[in-house]
Amino acid sequence: MEINDLKIFQTVAYERSISKAALKLGYAQSNITMRIKLLEHRLNTTLFIRNNKGTIITPSGEKLLTYADKILQLFDELDAEFVPDKLHPTIKIGATQTISAAILPKIFSLFYAEKPEVSLTLKTEKQKILLDMLMEGELDGAFISGEFSSSKIKEVFTFKEELALVSSKEITDINKLTCPVIVASDIDCPYRKLLQKWLVYSNSKAHILEFDSLESIIRSIGEGLGISLLPKSILPESNKFFIYDLEDGFSELEVRFVVNNSLKMNGVLKSFINISNNYIFNSK
Repeated sequence: MEINDLKIFQTVAYERSISKAALKLGYAQSNITMRIKLLEHRLNTTLFIRNNKGTIITPSGEKLLTYADKILQLFDELDAEFVPDKLHPTIKIGATQTISAAILPKIFSLFYAEKPEVSLTLKTEKQKILLDMLMEGELDGAFISGEFSSSKIKEVFTFKEELALVSSKEITDINKLTCPVIVASDIDCPYRKLLQKWLVYSNSKAHILEFDSLESIIRSIGEGLGISLLPKSILPESNKFFIYDLEDGFSELEVRFVVNNSLKMNGVLKSFINISNNYIFNSK
């Protein structure tokens, strides 16, 4: 059994298609089919069933996939340890607007201080787009705040972001709001979802305003237009803002750093993960 056979098998398993696996690996479909058949013959089992819904992995295939993931990860770690990175390495990280403003400037600064030869790229997008880009191999990793269901995505680490209601005007009772509540226009924004959940919980009838950028939300709060739920770490150092802590369940949001489970995690990405981990958990 060759390492490349396991890589072919793993790619077919995650793509759920021999044609997609062939396109991704740059092989002919007939070559992919032949290697899978040889692997099935060697293991004396059926790994996939092909029907009109695609290529379906069997229970035996699921068992092999568990081993293949572990073996290929160890092989990639060995390769990264002894094979130098490219002459001009790059790293592309994705994040939503709010997360980008909250933690990435400091993390990028620390990373650049340690790895000045690496070209850094930050892609700010809606969470769904970030996950699609990650699965297509267009990003090395991404910070997200919501759940994900794809087996191609793997969580590397997670942390809690402290949140609070923010206003430029003093509020006597946050459970009886009279001013508008400002939310992101993206209906999938996790901060928006949590704020709307709190509004239902507090039985608030506040008017909702939607803006499409974090900057416009913060500036509008500063002008007294309304309030919003934001990470404490992004708030400007200004005495014109009033900060109100909410009940448990609304005061934190879980942020995850995720990668493409089927792609090699090189030394540059591992360094970024280590630096991010050290900063996040040492600053708590």
